[in-house]
Amino acid sequence: MKVVHGVFNGAGAALKLGIGFVPFKVKIWEVGHANKVTLEWHADDVRKVTGAGGIVRAGVANTPSFALLAVTAGVRAYYGGEQVAAVSAANQISVQDIPDKAGNQAGDITSWKLGSADNRTGNFNAGLKTAVCGVGSLVEIGGVKARILALTNDGDAANEVTLDRAVKSGKVNFIGAALDYDKAPVGTLMPQGFEILDTTHTNAANTMYAFEAYGAD
Repeated sequence: MKVVHGVFNGAGAALKLGIGFVPFKVKIWEVGHANKVTLEWHADDVRKVTGAGGIVRAGVANTPSFALLAVTAGVRAYYGGEQVAAVSAANQISVQDIPDKAGNQAGDITSWKLGSADNRTGNFNAGLKTAVCGVGSLVEIGGVKARILALTNDGDAANEVTLDRAVKSGKVNFIGAALDYDKAPVGTLMPQGFEILDTTHTNAANTMYAFEAYGAD
C-alpha cells in the first residue's frame, strides 16, 4: 500500500494536489482547529450521488456534526497530466520537486542559541528565509530534530523561535520548508493525485491543512 502525508495551505478555490498516484482514500483536516474538522473520502463514495465528494466530520461543543458532500463540493480523483501555466495555489506538488524550496533551507544560518529551556525558545544566528521556512519547519540542531511551533519576525533575535522541544545551543544542520506541498512552478506537468473542490471545511485560503492519502501498490 502507498501512503503519503503532509501539510499544505488551502487555496479558497479548487485545488489539485499532485502526490504521484491516484489514491483510493483521502483524509484532510485543519491543523490546530479545536473542533477537528475532517473530510474523509473513499473512491467507492462515487458509486452513489449522495456523498460522492466525501463526508465532513466536525466536533462542535463536543457534539459530532456530519455533512455529506456532492462530487462537485468535496474530493475527487485527479489523473494529472496538465501543464501549469501560472503559479497559483490551485496546483500544488511536493516541495522536494520545487528547486528553490527543496532540501536544506538553512542558508546563512549555522547555529542555534537556546534562550529558555522552560519555554523551548531561542534564536538562530541569522534570519530564516521566511518566504519558504517558518511555523512547521523541521530543524536539526546537533543531531536533534524539532519543529518550529511559533516564530516572531525572522528568528534571529533572542527567543523569537519556539520549538516543540527544548534543544540545547548547537550547530544547525538542516532547516526545511514550512509546507510539504506548495505551488507548482510554471511548466510543471501535474502528477496524479486528488482534487479538493470544498472551500469551506478543508480548503480555506491561507489556512494550513494536513492530509493522508492511501493508494494501491
